[in-house]
Amino acid sequence: MVKLISAWIVGLLLALLYLYAVVAGIGNFVGLVGLSEALGTGLSGTGRLWLIIGIAMPVIVLVVALLVGRGRGAGSRILLLAAGVALVAAWQIDLMHVIPESSYFA
Repeated sequence: MVKLISAWIVGLLLALLYLYAVVAGIGNFVGLVGLSEALGTGLSGTGRLWLIIGIAMPVIVLVVALLVGRGRGAGSRILLLAAGVALVAAWQIDLMHVIPESSYFA
């Protein structure tokens, strides 16, 4: 029983990390839209695409991890969720550091 409860707690904490990634993506989108309006420009098409991918990717990775982990043990599901969080975090770092901020603006 203790293993089951601890697995649920860890799974919920990992799900909260996915939620944080979605909220951060929405915040980036809203912030860059506001910044582009303050600069008197708009977002470019590729900028909008990167920001929308930054919002959608955590949701997609979470769904894939849950589907792949269906029917497996709790440990395997937790590892899949943790690997998905690592993938999403790496993606967000790429968006933040590799793609120059000037490419978001038209």
